Amino acid sequence: MIVGAACASPDEQQSTAGPPDADAWTVAQRDADARWLPILATQDLGVGVKRIAFTLDGLSASEEVPTVRVSLFELEQDRENPVSVQYARFISYDPSVGIAAHGHANASVSDRALPVGRGVYVVPVRLNSQGLWGLLLEMSSGAGDEIARLRFSVRERQAAPRVGERAPSVESRTRGDVSALAELTSDPDPEPGLYMLSIAEALALERPLLLTFATPAFCHSRTCAPVLEAVKTVWREFSTEVSGIHVEVFENPESPRQLVEAEAFVAWRLPSEPWVFVIDGEGVIRYAFEGAVTEEELRSAVEWVVQRGRQGGR
Repeated sequence: MIVGAACASPDEQQSTAGPPDADAWTVAQRDADARWLPILATQDLGVGVKRIAFTLDGLSASEEVPTVRVSLFELEQDRENPVSVQYARFISYDPSVGIAAHGHANASVSDRALPVGRGVYVVPVRLNSQGLWGLLLEMSSGAGDEIARLRFSVRERQAAPRVGERAPSVESRTRGDVSALAELTSDPDPEPGLYMLSIAEALALERPLLLTFATPAFCHSRTCAPVLEAVKTVWREFSTEVSGIHVEVFENPESPRQLVEAEAFVAWRLPSEPWVFVIDGEGVIRYAFEGAVTEEELRSAVEWVVQRGRQGGR
């Protein structure tokens, strides 16, 4: 079975399909019999090595998690022969994350608080040029096989700050600027320590910084809640050596009908959410994760930066 779905913009991610004698990368409607709909969770794609994440909408808790074989195509060069072929790694969500408990106090949160599927698939790729690219996903489980295609655009460079660049030193709101944490975050169970410092204040301390931009209640990619939980867990382990900050994507999470993007989010030129950055004591970005990221990956990144600092590299 071939899966396809029409998306908002022809230049952005597409899950596409077509009959055998048609262009398989032409936008088509989703097959009504398909069990899973792949959704790309990585949107800011530039030339170079990238960690791409995607989820399977419709994957229920009672189903076997399918294996996914990923073929990467440079569509403007060769639509028949892939650039690379590999299996994606599946990362399971904590089942307690993103459920109804992530509703806001005023019960006005949309289903954006609920993660898609049961987890996220990640695969590293090398994107050699700007233009249209595609992923052929061959999904296999005991219940059968399905094929899907994701089409996406690659820019010359990503919009967000990149690894190796200095972290933008901007002001962000802190606990001292508000009367309650609900004004700073849509997380129903916030970690107070992540709202004590502004980004500028944290960078001035010349110590490592674990920084995340996420909106658990209104997340477009619907991966913010599990990512923020991973950030909280890892930061608590390293809080004596690492500063931690959560910046809510929206300035006014308590007013969901009139959401306004946070100034710090705009200043960092982030076209999507969530993002997690691990920054060293010199203010240089050493790791950047768009979309889903695991505790294991974050812990490894933070440990590397902390060890480097202990050895004099700050």
